[in-house]
This record gives sequence, C-alpha cells and structure tokens, in this order.
Amino acid sequence: MGPRSRPMAEREERLLLYCIGDASPPLPDNGRGVQGRGLRCITHGELAAVVSSVAEPAWVATPTREELLEYERVIHSRHAVADVVPMRFGSVLSDEEAVRAHLDEQRAAYLRALTRVSGCVEMGARALISLPPPVTPEESAKPALRSGVDYLKARQRRYSAETRLRDHCAALEQALLSKVAPLCREHRSELTSPCSAEPALCSLYFLVPRDQMSAFRAALSSIPDIGHTELMLSGPWPPFNFVD
Repeated sequence: MGPRSRPMAEREERLLLYCIGDASPPLPDNGRGVQGRGLRCITHGELAAVVSSVAEPAWVATPTREELLEYERVIHSRHAVADVVPMRFGSVLSDEEAVRAHLDEQRAAYLRALTRVSGCVEMGARALISLPPPVTPEESAKPALRSGVDYLKARQRRYSAETRLRDHCAALEQALLSKVAPLCREHRSELTSPCSAEPALCSLYFLVPRDQMSAFRAALSSIPDIGHTELMLSGPWPPFNFVD
C-alpha cells in the first residue's frame, strides 16, 4: 500500500525550527509553541529538531514581541533538560522531509556545535560605559571651530574617544576574566558604540559548565567598582552566542 496523500491544508503548512539536539535521549516533544501550535520532535540519525507548524510562512518576517518571547521560552525549556543548538527565529522549512534533509546536510556542523556547548549554559554581562569626554585647555578657551584644521582635530578626538572606549571595554573584560576564567570554557565580547551622548554598551558572554554556575555568580559578585561603568549580569541562557 502506498503512502496516503495529505490534505491540502496540511501540505501547505511549513515547519518552524526552534533548536537541534541529540536524538538519544530524545528532546521532549510535548507542549505548545508560537501561536499555540503543537510542538513535535523530528529525529534523523544522531540529531533531533524541535518544530511547530506555521500556516503562513510570511508571518515570520513580522513577529510580535510576545511571539519572540514564546519562541525563546520553548528553547529555554528544552535547554533546561538537554544540550541544544538554538536556532535564530525565522528558520522555516517546508516539511518533515526537508527538516531531515537539513539535519543530514548540516550533521557535522551540528555535532560540532553540540560538543562545543555540551554541559554548558551562557551567562552574560552587560556594561553601560559613560566615559567623560577629554577637554583640552585649548578647547575650553576657543569658540566653535570651523576651519579645516579644526575639522581634522575634531575627527582625531572622535577616534581618540573610540580608542578609549575599546581600551575601557578590554580592561573590563580582563577584570572579569581575572575572576571567572577558570570557571568558563569560552568567552567573547562585543562593543556597541553610541550614536550620540548615550552610554556605550560592552557585552560579554561566557560559556559556563552547569555545575560551575553558582561559583561563577559568586565570583562576579565580588568584582570591584569600575569607574564610569554600570555592570548588569544575566543568565543562565541557552548558548546563543556560541553557535555559528
């Protein structure tokens, strides 16, 4: 007997990917995902994908904040019980066959990623940096500058300020690593320069073994005050910043 054809409405549905994990033990395949759609787990070889159906593929281009939070909640719930490679929102494939083909095509990359984050969570540190601008005696005595030389000097000051921010972020990174380097497997950082007078944002991410979370939190709680910097800790999260 050949396979029965599916109803048209079912054939038109697409599948939204949440995360990839090991097929054994299988990831939970119960519960509801975005828009109340039922979750299910599709396995292929050593890998498994958590998915839910999507009736309108174009919807993923304009999700609501609540839908994005629901998507992250599903990934968090799976990561709470197993290692996963979290997907970015908007990963949609046509059907189960396409999901299995994707797992087959990306098998090596997913297995490397799962090995990389095995037994770990992501912890974050966000630093708002508000460095006072340097003021020279010349600047305090002069009116608004307009000449070409003054323009070049202004550009030089701007790049000098960016260098100071990078140096401050690097110093912050080293201060944190001096406390937590033995407690994390990897780390990375990124600096977002402000568009105006707003503080710059230095984000640091740490890949921390689950059994080191308490020690990691305790170590960061003893960081001394760093001038012109407001430091905020967060986590644990799925390892969004440690998968390619």
